[in-house]
Amino acid sequence: MDIDIQWGAYYLTKEDNQYRVFRLLDFNRYAYHAAIFKETFTTRPTKEEILQLTPFIGHAPIDAKALLQEESIQLLAAAPLKKEDLEGYRYYLEEQGMTNTELDESIQRIMEFSTQPPLPLRLEKVDDELEISQR
Repeated sequence: MDIDIQWGAYYLTKEDNQYRVFRLLDFNRYAYHAAIFKETFTTRPTKEEILQLTPFIGHAPIDAKALLQEESIQLLAAAPLKKEDLEGYRYYLEEQGMTNTELDESIQRIMEFSTQPPLPLRLEKVDDELEISQR
């Protein structure tokens, strides 16, 4: 599967003629971390509509291999992440045992990543492990 990964990007998926949106907060070979929106759309939403959404779930860790099941995933729009966008993720990282210094550095790095262009990646499942390469 080819995918453009961009921190802070809004992704669109389609299932049963309904479009759903999530925002990528962080990504690694084991999980992607997303803000999830409850609104669904019957037509492809505009960037303006997406940027006005409020997350229903501020942070959800999801197995990165699940991206391979999303045949219709599309990067729709991007906006740099702010500290308030990452509050839920920060709570999660605190629970994982990160120190305040590590948290601050991680959040700062993620916000910086969100100002960069997308990474063109290829995701493949090999022996039940996710292989990631640049394309």
